[in-house]
Amino acid sequence: MVQQDNFLTYIKNSKYAYYYPLFVFILETALRVGEVCGLTWDDVDLEHGFVNITHQLQYNNVGKDACQYQILTPKSKSGVRNVPLSNAARDALMEQMKNQIEMDKKTEIEIDGYKDFVFSNRQNKPFITQTIGRILNRIVDDYNSDIKKFGGTIEPLPHIHPHLLRHTSCSRMAEAGVDPRTLQDIMGHASMKMTMELYNHVTNERLTNEIQKLNNRRIS
Repeated sequence: MVQQDNFLTYIKNSKYAYYYPLFVFILETALRVGEVCGLTWDDVDLEHGFVNITHQLQYNNVGKDACQYQILTPKSKSGVRNVPLSNAARDALMEQMKNQIEMDKKTEIEIDGYKDFVFSNRQNKPFITQTIGRILNRIVDDYNSDIKKFGGTIEPLPHIHPHLLRHTSCSRMAEAGVDPRTLQDIMGHASMKMTMELYNHVTNERLTNEIQKLNNRRIS
């Protein structure tokens, strides 16, 4: 959790601040990155506090030396779902809306009938997974370079790929006590087995940490 907080604080107070709402939103919702990229404002219900997930956006090869945006359906029927918004996720969307208005970053492109995408890059086009991966690489490199330059005891960040943010978000929800069945719905997992593998890992890690606290108390 400390690394996550450091990661977000660094983004918010650096030249990467433009991407702050994007990464907060991913870490608060556990959406697949393609689902985040494909999210439109029509999918967002701020009044009732949820986003409706029915599709994802990909940027795929369509021929020799040619790529194009494509709207795809979720991996399974369970991928079509309503995902509740935490206060932080709602705030991130509000900040993103404000930024798009103030910086005139509203997307004008239409892809397979979808338009007005929530998260747009500096060219007013929707993000793609590959771009988010490159941004993460730059952030981690600069973060680690800065903490090395100024010294201190802050741990460097590991390599972060976009899917890791979804995994981290799911772990945080499990740590907070979200029950497995609800977590399966939020994640859009087709099988409870997929959810339980992560849930059990988090539970076992929590138990180990609690026992270590007991051991430390007895030593002291």
